[in-house]
Amino acid sequence: MIVSGGVIAALCILAPKVYMLSENFSWIPVIGVVIILVGIFRGVDALATETAQGFLVNMQGGVLDVVVGFLVLFSINGQPENLNLLIVGYMVSQGIYRNILLSVAKTPNPMSNRITGIISIVLGILIWLDWPTSSPWFLALSLSIDVSFRGWALIVLSSTLKNKQLTADKV
Repeated sequence: MIVSGGVIAALCILAPKVYMLSENFSWIPVIGVVIILVGIFRGVDALATETAQGFLVNMQGGVLDVVVGFLVLFSINGQPENLNLLIVGYMVSQGIYRNILLSVAKTPNPMSNRITGIISIVLGILIWLDWPTSSPWFLALSLSIDVSFRGWALIVLSSTLKNKQLTADKV
């Protein structure tokens, strides 16, 4: 996730006016496919989770990712600017969901998830305020930054869990 999000974010900055699907969609179709894949992986992770809490958290997020990914991919209709409200709702709800989840769930090292949630909320608000005139490249950039930071939060979580396991094995 961190690599795909970072690569697409860099491409959004380096080539913001790329034409996909014979229109000025920037990198929106590509990030839509990435979000669908992230949702599928979260669903698989939910099925592999041993706790009911982990199942519900991952399955809810995975379903939201898949639905929004399909909506982003298939509801462009020649006007990528029409996706503003969908992407704002997705990013703000994901950010709020992550921060509320940290209050309820006992996750080790919650700061990385909290930072990721705050970044999602800030990017969603910037899109809502039409900060860079709601251009398609900024929509794709915001979604790819969100995916990249979610990957970073997962890496931090897994390294924290691994360090706890190593510490428990030494004792």
